[in-house]
Order: sequence, then C-alpha cells, then structure tokens
Amino acid sequence: MPLRVLAFLCAAAALAGCSAENVDAPLAFFPGSLRTSWADCGKFGAGGSEIQVCAGIINQPGTNTPASYSISFFLPSPADVRIMVFDAHGALIKVLLNDAEPATIGGFRTPPVEWDLTDSHGARVPGGDYRVYMKAGESFLSSSDVTLP
Repeated sequence: MPLRVLAFLCAAAALAGCSAENVDAPLAFFPGSLRTSWADCGKFGAGGSEIQVCAGIINQPGTNTPASYSISFFLPSPADVRIMVFDAHGALIKVLLNDAEPATIGGFRTPPVEWDLTDSHGARVPGGDYRVYMKAGESFLSSSDVTLP
C-alpha cells in the first residue's frame, strides 16, 4: 500500500513539472495543502460542517523525551482519509492511516491516530523537521510541521 501512495505522489509531482529530488521544502511538494498549526486543540469544537484537525507530541512519562505524535480529527461526514509523514526533503517516512473513516459525530476520532516516531520499517526517526500531511475526501488537504529534538 505505501508503494502505491508513493507512486501516486511521484506521478502527481511529475505531472506538475517537479520531482522530489528538486524540492527544497515539503510545502512545495504538496501544492494546495493548507499549512496550519494543529497544536491548539482547544480552538476546535467537535462539531460543525468543517473538517478539523489537532495534534501534539506526547512525551514519555516524567521526561521531555517525545514518545509519539497524536493526531485527532473531526469528520462531519464519512470520508477516505490519508495521513502520511514526510521528512524535510519530501521523502515519505510512513503512512499512518489510509482508510475510509466514518463521520465522527459529537467528538474527535477515538482513538486518535498515533505516530510512534518510527519509519515504515519500525526504526526510530532521527531528530529533525517532519511534515504530517492529511487528505480527507476530495477537497480537504492540510499539513503541519513537527520538529523532533
């Protein structure tokens, strides 16, 4: 499944006249993506007609060491949802979710989608900048930056 996603992204990039090799930042790799901060989960109400996303780093108990990145979202209607993690050069690190999701009436998705800070092979990713990209349905595109120490 991840290879199909990567092949799709490469084909889309080729059609747009660019490739992952000459992309300086993931934002250029995701034209149309709404770059937003998912950090302030308090700004959202779990309702309405708009898709909403919030996320944050979860530290290991009693430390400042990141253990995971937790992503919650509200869907007003059922949608195909894809959540993927890319490095600072636009290379796919891991597909976190690629599935049809039901509407999340009355609240955010339970349980949240967790990125355990590993790549697709289970190896811990090094500190640095990452971009988490979410696509829901045909029209919702959003991305948020994650910096790991």
